[in-house]
Amino acid sequence: MKEKYMKLFFVLPPILVLVLLMYIILSGFDVYSIFLTIGVLLSCSFNSILLHRIMRPLKTVSEQASRMKDGDLTVSLECGGNNELGEITTSINSALEYLRTLLSLVTDEAAEVSSKSVEIASVSDGASRDIRLISMAVAELASGAQETGTMAQNAASKTDQVSELAKNTAAGLQSLLQITQQIMASVHQGSEAIGRSKNIVNEIAATAQYNVRLGGELKGKSQEVREIIKLINSITAQTNLLALNAAIEAARAGEHGRGFAVVAEEVRELANRSHHAAGQINEIVESMLSDIGHVVVAFETTQESMNTGVNTITAANVSFADIRSDIEKSRIKLQEVTLLADNQADAAADLMSTVHGVAAIAEQSAAATQTAAASSEQITTSVAQIASGTQQLSRLAGNLEQAVFRFHFSNTKTLRVGFEMTDKSVCYAGMERFGQILHERTQGRYSLKIFHSAQLGTGLDMIEKLKEGTLEMTFPALPTLAGLDKRFMVFDFPFLIRNESIADYILHGPFARKLLDMLDQYGFYGLTFAESGFRNTTNSRHAIMGLEDFRGLKIRTMQNDLHIDTWKALGADPIPLPFANLYNAMRLKEVDGQENPIATIYDDKFYEVQKFLTLTNHVYSPFILMYSKKLWDIVPAEDKPIIEQAAKEGALYTTEVNWKRKKDNLQALERKGMFVGQISSMEMVRIQEMVKPVIDRYKNQIGKELVNELFAEIKKAEEKTVYKS
Repeated sequence: MKEKYMKLFFVLPPILVLVLLMYIILSGFDVYSIFLTIGVLLSCSFNSILLHRIMRPLKTVSEQASRMKDGDLTVSLECGGNNELGEITTSINSALEYLRTLLSLVTDEAAEVSSKSVEIASVSDGASRDIRLISMAVAELASGAQETGTMAQNAASKTDQVSELAKNTAAGLQSLLQITQQIMASVHQGSEAIGRSKNIVNEIAATAQYNVRLGGELKGKSQEVREIIKLINSITAQTNLLALNAAIEAARAGEHGRGFAVVAEEVRELANRSHHAAGQINEIVESMLSDIGHVVVAFETTQESMNTGVNTITAANVSFADIRSDIEKSRIKLQEVTLLADNQADAAADLMSTVHGVAAIAEQSAAATQTAAASSEQITTSVAQIASGTQQLSRLAGNLEQAVFRFHFSNTKTLRVGFEMTDKSVCYAGMERFGQILHERTQGRYSLKIFHSAQLGTGLDMIEKLKEGTLEMTFPALPTLAGLDKRFMVFDFPFLIRNESIADYILHGPFARKLLDMLDQYGFYGLTFAESGFRNTTNSRHAIMGLEDFRGLKIRTMQNDLHIDTWKALGADPIPLPFANLYNAMRLKEVDGQENPIATIYDDKFYEVQKFLTLTNHVYSPFILMYSKKLWDIVPAEDKPIIEQAAKEGALYTTEVNWKRKKDNLQALERKGMFVGQISSMEMVRIQEMVKPVIDRYKNQIGKELVNELFAEIKKAEEKTVYKS
């Protein structure tokens, strides 16, 4: 519009002159018309000169002001003279100087607010995590206190029973003590009775012994009688023989010997009767001898039995003495136990009172702990809100700082890079090195401003800013870019890259450049890759040294189908879980293990809840440093190689820092008591064979040709590189 008015001012005088000339001609060259025409021409000439003198400085001011519109506050309006325009430009220059000072101050303060808010957010995150753990611990404590209260009440009930049982036991022991004393009296009486029985048996044994001796004597006398009978039998036999001889002689004498024959017959008859009587006596004596023998044998047997009985009674008496001694000892012990039982009954009564007190305290403790748990939950919520608010403040400060960067109030061009990692990450170290190199090689014409810890939003937010051209660079991980193009999942394939040397070779070779060039179609220019490191496995059950050791392990993983299928192929049980919940899940044994880079394992103190670390190197996760295509296209051609080379050197520095930190972290983890192991080459071949079906399944999704190119690049790298430990 301004240019149209300016053209009108310059076109109008010639038109007016033509009109006046026509007016003079039509008026017949009237003097009045001529003077009028001359007056108008002089007036137009004066106006034209005046307008030209006014418009020239205005045009200069306008050009300089247009630079201000584009955010260049380094301009200084120049307009000579002490006129009103000079005063206006002087006032504008003063305002610009004030604005530059103000924006510089705003920039510094915004940077300070952003930095402090990041620190607060970091502390809040840590505090939130700690309070969350405390809250969970308090909740567990509350649950435990409640259980303790229940147990205390049960214990009180049991203690009542124990107290009653102790009283009954004491009473029973008193009765048992009385019975024992009665047994002692009975044993004493039994011992005395045994003594008397022993004396009686001894007397019987002595009598039996005497009877045996008498029987022996009687047997001897009976033997003498037998001898006498034998003599009588002999005499009767001889008498009978004499009588026979007398009878024979009487027969010879005839009539004169008849009287003698009668006598001889009588004598013979008497001898026969004597012989018969002697035989009967002999039979009686034999019978008596037999009976006496039996009696003697019986008495001898009786004596032996009596002796045995005496010995038995003696042994019984000794046993009774031992029994009496043992019972006496038992009585003494029982007396002691009875005393202890009485004491126990008293102690049980005291314990009962104490346990009831403990139960009451446990109930109070449970109530207090539940209150503390509720308070901890509220504190956790508050801290989470503080953390969320601080993150929002950090983002607002970052956005404010970024908005201020639209204005240029120095001759140094500031490039901005944003990412989600903290200022302790290797990415930050690499970007610091990038900024130093860039500043040095451009002699201060360029500087780099780093927005870390998601000061400018999430990774997707910053990618969107690059598309819009409101942010120069960001540093996303490949899984973030996989949302744009699945081909960026190519590094998610498991157990492909064995070590950092191979990864380094690939990330700075033609395959990596091909991936970077794929970004052009999405509005980005890929500068370089940077290292994040390998993912490794920890668990709390056992060391993983071979394929079989994966079986049955509950492993936390990201919500990534390729990763989940990989763990399933190895026989593990993958459990997708937010990272924020991981530590507590491992503490409560809800999962056995997890997989992350070494730095994460150390920084997040997983060694507190995990025992075994295995350097599985199963997935390599690089970052891409990329530039907004809109802003890259307006970078001066001579500056592009400098920026790109500085970015590559910064990325290489991330590798250097990452390797050093990995070594330091591994040593620190071992000092913390963690076992650090590595899978052998032979076992690794078995593992790679096991996951081949997973790779084949996802090849087509990602791009078979691209995957095969990666395999070929890995093979080249394995032939050319030597592993750096």
